[in-house]
Amino acid sequence: MPIIVTSILGLREGALKEAPFCLWFLLICFLSNKLRFMDKDKNFKERFVKTIKALFAEESFPNKIAVAVSGGADSMALVHVLSDYVQAHALQTQIYALSVDHRLREEAADEAKFAGEVVSKLPNVSHYILVWEQGGDQETRIEERAREARYGLLYGFMAENDIVHLFIGHHQNDQAETFLFRLAKGSGLDGLSCMPEKNETFHNGKNYVVCRPLLGELKSDILDYASNHSIPHIEDPSNQDEAFARVRLRQSMGVLEKEGLTPKRLYITAKRIKRAREAVEYIADITYKNVVKSNDTGSIVLKYDILAKTPLEIVIRVVLKAMEELKGGQGGYGPRLERVETLCEDLIEVDTFRKRTLGGIIFEKKDKSGEVVLSLEK
Repeated sequence: MPIIVTSILGLREGALKEAPFCLWFLLICFLSNKLRFMDKDKNFKERFVKTIKALFAEESFPNKIAVAVSGGADSMALVHVLSDYVQAHALQTQIYALSVDHRLREEAADEAKFAGEVVSKLPNVSHYILVWEQGGDQETRIEERAREARYGLLYGFMAENDIVHLFIGHHQNDQAETFLFRLAKGSGLDGLSCMPEKNETFHNGKNYVVCRPLLGELKSDILDYASNHSIPHIEDPSNQDEAFARVRLRQSMGVLEKEGLTPKRLYITAKRIKRAREAVEYIADITYKNVVKSNDTGSIVLKYDILAKTPLEIVIRVVLKAMEELKGGQGGYGPRLERVETLCEDLIEVDTFRKRTLGGIIFEKKDKSGEVVLSLEK
């Protein structure tokens, strides 16, 4: 034991024999704490490796990946653990750490440079700063527009450098905040499923894959990892600005946790809702194949007798699938869900459905032929 302690603490051999009891006690406490952190760090890395292997079970780990780096503890820890993973499992992979200067705060440029100085020292990591030139001109919907600009810049860089996978440092606490935010907005199954660990997205004619390997980790565990590895990071002052809804929701978490609504419990609830959504989507896909009578250029004909016997939630999804197919997946944002719900309720519950237009598509019910016809508005 003395040899192990002196080795870890860097003391000369025999030093502990001369130490008083109180020093022994302090050293044992220090060593115990250090071993506990080492154990937590090992578990964190093991969970990360397991998550990455699950995310890429059906494909090899890419040769190029992009990582969104704000300079906060979450993204800085993500780059660090990704670099560690690459060294052990995917030496061919190059990590492109991307920081966005939104030009919304004077400190942002220096913070992006600071993040670059830290992560550029890691193996297989290069850092780039992307600038939103119009950021300083924004007066309304700042948070929303900054998010749109951020992802536009990230995907633009990725397109230029032939990168498909974007890694983001969202964690369990972020998922809990997203759940509460969407609950407050009245979201249904799709919205309350919240953020997936991996999803495909489409931007300017290209497909990208967004990966969130820290989604199952608590914020506190990420902070422990950053502390254990002495990873410098920045605290964005906007995270304390009550002008933003997410900040207000974050501040309410303390009260909610006392009632049992912990980040972990909300995270698990979101996972269960996601599972239910996937089951509903599976049934909707089967129903869609059975309900489509014809699918010609510019119009889709649905069988009304099947729709009338189908649960409303499935009818809504069938109608949304038909609308998306008519627009060739290029329709951008569709109509508000409330309007689709009203249309579907009228369609299957009202005897006299009147012809109407929604989202650039004409809906017409033909009682004699028992058909519902969807056609593109000219």
